[in-house]
Parts: sequence; C-alpha cells; structure tokens
Amino acid sequence: MFSLPRYLSLVKASAWYDLLVTWPFATPWTFVWLYAQLGDTALALGLPGVLHPADATHVLLANLMGSVVVVWSLARLLAPSLLLGRLDGTARLLFAAWQINAYLSGASAIVLGFTAFELLFGVAQFWRVKVD
Repeated sequence: MFSLPRYLSLVKASAWYDLLVTWPFATPWTFVWLYAQLGDTALALGLPGVLHPADATHVLLANLMGSVVVVWSLARLLAPSLLLGRLDGTARLLFAAWQINAYLSGASAIVLGFTAFELLFGVAQFWRVKVD
C-alpha cells in the first residue's frame, strides 16, 4: 500500500518518464530523427518485426500522440492527484495492449521496450493508496 505522498511521487515519476520519452514524438523533425534511431537500434539488435518507413500520415499520428502526452505529462507534474494517477494507469494499460497487438501483428519488437514501462507504471498506479 502506498501513502498518498508516495503515490503522488509515483505519478510525477511516470510523468517525467513520459516527458523524456515522448517529447521527440511531438514534432515532425524530432520524430523522424527518433524513428531512424529506433530503426537502427532494432536492426543492430536483430529484433524481429518490421519498422515500416514513416509516411506523412504516420508522422502526423505520432505528432498528435506526442503532443497530447507532453501536455498530459505537464498536467501530472503540475497537479498530481490520485485521480490523474488512476487515469494515467488506465491509459498505460491501453497503450500496452495496443503495443502488444502491434507487435503480434508484425511490428518491430523495439516497441516492447516501451511496453515494459507502460505495464510497470500502469500496474503501480492502480496499487492501493492510504488516504488520510
């Protein structure tokens, strides 16, 4: 069981993680650079699956996701709460489900690195909290 202050620290930690990992998805220029790095890493590690070339629609959807997650991260950093932690946990479990689905549908296994953190933070944010 978490104390409320400890839980709010977890909410902030997950927000910092999201901000660090997701900001490159928020603009076309940073996303194209990051996507190339992910592709090179997957190739160097010999990971199964495909990282398809990014087209304009792909970049747009990545930028939309990145922009929303950056703003969502700022909300949790500036006003962490039990409610935002639970909502973030829900979103993370959904993200993990879609990432696993993508991998099972042939996407590169590089996505599973992100999935591990989604599951870790997602489950942790559903832990019991002692509210005084």
